[in-house]
Amino acid sequence: MQLREFMAAVGATRDTVRFYIEEDLLTPSKSAGKYVFTSQDIIAYDEIMQLKQLEFSIELIKKIKQQHDINCSTSEQWQQNLALVEKEIQKAEHELKRIEQRKEKLISVSNQLKDLLMAQ
Repeated sequence: MQLREFMAAVGATRDTVRFYIEEDLLTPSKSAGKYVFTSQDIIAYDEIMQLKQLEFSIELIKKIKQQHDINCSTSEQWQQNLALVEKEIQKAEHELKRIEQRKEKLISVSNQLKDLLMAQ
């Protein structure tokens, strides 16, 4: 399928598809200077979107793709992906702590303002 058909199939813009091609996350073939996409490219795009929904960076998605390309469906791939995912969990936990601290500070400010208003 041509670029336009692929865009319609996955619901993406031309710029988005080209970005993922430039980042080597999508690797369609070329015929007569035009990209030719297959059902495998649709699967690859869907996998990219699943990882983006987990808020993985492009660099992390590239690492996961490289592991898939090199060690497809092996325990080595799964171990390396597990390590990447566990690192992301640690980042999320750190972010949650930061957000909780911010919330506590905001509550404190809110309470101070309420006290000032009640003292009037």
